[in-house]
Amino acid sequence: HKAMESTYTNTAPLLNNNQMNTPAKYIYAIIDGQQQGPFSLGEIMDSICSGKIVPETYMWKLGMQEWKLAKEITDIAPAVDMLPPETPKNEGL
Repeated sequence: HKAMESTYTNTAPLLNNNQMNTPAKYIYAIIDGQQQGPFSLGEIMDSICSGKIVPETYMWKLGMQEWKLAKEITDIAPAVDMLPPETPKNEGL
């Protein structure tokens, strides 16, 4: 018990509440032809909802060997799969 208390006492000042409550930002995306990020997963979900990130957006995150399409990334694919398809174009109207 004493060792754990000592460890906590020695490391607690290193972390403040903002650091502990801030989501990790580790995802990059190619948006409008530019590499942007890092983003948190929540920020990525917001960008998907706003249409900035689509299934064909290239993305990279820690642990990936290369850039992949959003629709190919396990934790992002379900969100981009919920996007409606592109609006049909009415020809001849």
